[in-house]
Amino acid sequence: MTKEITIAIGDIHGIAWVLDVLLQNLESRFSGDKPRFIFLGDVIDRGEHSLPAMNMVCATIENYPGSVLVLGNHDEYLLRLLKGELSDDDQRVWMMLGGIETLQSYAVEHCETDDQIRVDLERIRPKHVALLKSAVSMVLSPRHCFVHAGINPARPLNDQSEKDLRYIRKGFLDHTEMMERIIVHGHSITPSERPEVFRNRIAIDTGSYRTGRISAAIFENDILTGFVSAEVVEGKAVITTYDPNAEPVAAGTLVSLHL
Repeated sequence: MTKEITIAIGDIHGIAWVLDVLLQNLESRFSGDKPRFIFLGDVIDRGEHSLPAMNMVCATIENYPGSVLVLGNHDEYLLRLLKGELSDDDQRVWMMLGGIETLQSYAVEHCETDDQIRVDLERIRPKHVALLKSAVSMVLSPRHCFVHAGINPARPLNDQSEKDLRYIRKGFLDHTEMMERIIVHGHSITPSERPEVFRNRIAIDTGSYRTGRISAAIFENDILTGFVSAEVVEGKAVITTYDPNAEPVAAGTLVSLHL
């Protein structure tokens, strides 16, 4: 049987130096397997380096066929600005949720209008604009559903609202019954700030902007085989691997990479 590796990466939030460490580790580990990467959204906002984080996501998707970005609720704010669909009220909310840091990272925070920001980004970051416009709401495999926030368990997968896919917490996180597929998601930081596995979902938002930790779930032929997390501790990059039950297997210290 052909070995097919899928790697789902949780919320990044502009913590680009940790994403760099994580991607280098994953690419080295699976260099001969031609993995596909599924980024579960929230690449931007809150952290200071949204632009280089987006550069890394773009490059990874270009280099690994079948890789995609699942649109997160934070990414959606920037996409709506690019489409001219962001209201003044929504823009104020976005700025409070980390939009200021994103615009500073892109060096467009002094533009006077949304139109100026849109023109500048389309001119200087066309790949980022194209990636956001091509982002998907979910990725389905025979056993799993990869989304940003989760799903409404009361509705079939083919009848989910975009709002639920990007924002849901109540009614999903506390749902204990099996669903159409096992849901692989980010958006809600896990209580342990480590990857967590439940009978009906796999949670990999490990609080990047708060903990400095970004996590990935590894699937071989659509079966969960474990997790990899990266973080920076006292100036050193630490990679931790976990088994399919999210129990730590090994941790090693590397020299961290600085932007």
